[in-house]
Amino acid sequence: MSVLKIAVRLVAEHRVLFAVYVLLFSVVGSFAAGSLGPVSTTYEAVRPGVAIIDRDESAVSRALASHIAAVSELVEIEDSTRALQEAAAKNYADYVLVIPAGYGEELVAAARAGLDAPDLECVVSYTSANGSLMDERVRGYAQELYAIAAASPAAHAEDLVKLVDASQDTGVAVEIIDTETPGLPVTYLVYCQFALYALFGGVAAIVGIGLADLRTPEVRQRIGATPVPSAAFDTQIAGAIALCGIAVWSINAVVGIALYADELACVPVALTALMLVILFALMLVGMAFGFLIWQLGVRRELVHAIANISAIIISFLAGTWVPLANMSAEVLAVARFAPGLWAVSAMEMLVRATSVTGELVTSVLGHAGIVVLFALAIAAAGLAVGRARRAIA
Repeated sequence: MSVLKIAVRLVAEHRVLFAVYVLLFSVVGSFAAGSLGPVSTTYEAVRPGVAIIDRDESAVSRALASHIAAVSELVEIEDSTRALQEAAAKNYADYVLVIPAGYGEELVAAARAGLDAPDLECVVSYTSANGSLMDERVRGYAQELYAIAAASPAAHAEDLVKLVDASQDTGVAVEIIDTETPGLPVTYLVYCQFALYALFGGVAAIVGIGLADLRTPEVRQRIGATPVPSAAFDTQIAGAIALCGIAVWSINAVVGIALYADELACVPVALTALMLVILFALMLVGMAFGFLIWQLGVRRELVHAIANISAIIISFLAGTWVPLANMSAEVLAVARFAPGLWAVSAMEMLVRATSVTGELVTSVLGHAGIVVLFALAIAAAGLAVGRARRAIA
C-alpha cells in the first residue's frame, strides 16, 4: 500500500475532527454573522429619557431645555437631593440635566470676557450610551451659544438663542446613491473571518493528529516493507495533506454559500470567487502549519493545544475578535507578521467593493499572495525539520 493511501486512511479515521473543527466553527461563524441582524432600509432616531431641572428660568436655559425636549422623551423628577440620588441609583432617566441659577447670564458674560463657560450639572445613565450622547449634544449647543455670544457682543440673549436655533436647523444634505450591483454582505464577511479558525487551526489539528499514526511501529513496518525514496515519501505526504485541506476548504465554502445564497445571488460572481481564493490561501497556511507540527513529532495530546492557541492568536491579530481600528500601533506592527491580517484586509476590500475592477483584483490577489508566502515559509521549515530528523535517525 502506498504512503499516500495509508496517510489518507489515517486522516479519514478522524472524521470527528472534521465535524468539530469544520462544521462546528462554520455554525459558530454563522451565529456571529446572524447577531448583526438584518440590514435596515429605514432610520428611526432613538429618543432617550431625559429629565431637566431648570433653576435659571432664563432665555438661555429655556432654549437649552427646548432643544433637549425636541429629541428626547421628558421624564418628571422632583428638584430635591433625594430625588436626584434616586434618579441616579434607580436609573429613572438616561440623562438628567440640572441648569444652575444664573447660568444664562454667566455664559454670555464669560463668552464676552473670554473666560471659561460655567459648568452644567448632569447625571449620565450607566446602562447605555444614550445618556453620554445626549450630554455631548447639550454641551455642543452650549458651546455654539458661547461662540455666537463672543462674536456678537451687542446682541441680547433672545437674539443669541435665535441665531443658535437657526444654525441648528441648517443640517447636512444627505443623498442615497443606488449602485448597479450590491457588494458582498457584511454577514458573509463575518462568516469568512470566523472561517479563519477552521481553515488554520482546524486543518493543522486534523493533519497533525491524522498523520501522527504514521510514526507508530505497525505503520512504519508496513511502509518499510516497500522502501520509498525520501522525495516520493514527502510528495505522497503532501498529497494526503492537500486532500485534507481541500476537503476542509470545500466544506466551509459550500456551507457559507448555502447559508448566504440569497444575499450572494445579486453579487458579482467574481467577488465571491475572490473571497474563496483568500480562504484557500488561509487553508494553505493551515496545511503548512499542520505539516510542521507533524514533522516536529509533537505528541497527539499536544497537537490540539498548539493548533487552537495558534489559531486564537492568528484570529486576534487578524481583527476577528477585536476590530483592527481599536488596536494599538504596536499590536498592528506585530499583526503584519501574521497571515490573518493580510487575509482579513483583502476580505474587507471585497466587502467595500460593488464592482470588479483590475485594481481590486490586483490588490486582493496581492494580499492573498502574501498569505501564500507565509504558507511556503512554514512548509519549508517543516521540510527542513523533517530532513534534520531523518539525518539524526
